[in-house]
Amino acid sequence: MLANVSAEPVVDNAKRRQILDGARKVFLVEGFEGASMNDIARVAGVSKGTLYVYFESRERLFSVIVDEERQSHVAAIFDFDYDNADVEAVLMRIGVQLTTFITQPRIISAMRAIMGIAERLPDLGEHFYETGPCFSRGKLAAYLDNRVAAGQLDIPDTMLAAAQFMELSHAPLLKPMLFMATKTGPSQERIRVVVESAVRLFMAGYAAKT
Repeated sequence: MLANVSAEPVVDNAKRRQILDGARKVFLVEGFEGASMNDIARVAGVSKGTLYVYFESRERLFSVIVDEERQSHVAAIFDFDYDNADVEAVLMRIGVQLTTFITQPRIISAMRAIMGIAERLPDLGEHFYETGPCFSRGKLAAYLDNRVAAGQLDIPDTMLAAAQFMELSHAPLLKPMLFMATKTGPSQERIRVVVESAVRLFMAGYAAKT
């Protein structure tokens, strides 16, 4: 399990916020590899010494920014009524919102950066996985468990089914962007087409037979 991912002070004061806001601007312009702690300190308006008081490394600082993105978007996407019986509508909303979020260029860049440093700092890679894909899959699996108990779905492994649905929803759109096969994100119309197909396939495989 992850050990001490964030060694910086946890107090969320104005100086820490100032550093995070400056770092976000630098990472957006320069990317992870192009950003330096000198640049971040300059844009944030703090000394390099002050920067290191709050964040021990560029990697830790980047990890906190990625966490903030997840907490403000992904957690909200998977905050839903577990008793909602309209399975197709729930899946459609989740699929569209999640795919819209993760196919944004800045999120693609963050994914590439995390994968690039995961071999050197595996705890960061594990943390990104546990708080991102694993978190989302677990939340969806819990909803599917409820719908299985209600007799709407017949799923022997809801964690597997949740992973399958999310891959069906975004993999055809995410993978080309991740590997630079396309430079632009998908339109909302295209996202809806892909997610609608994912919902149909999911329900065909897992809807309880009457």
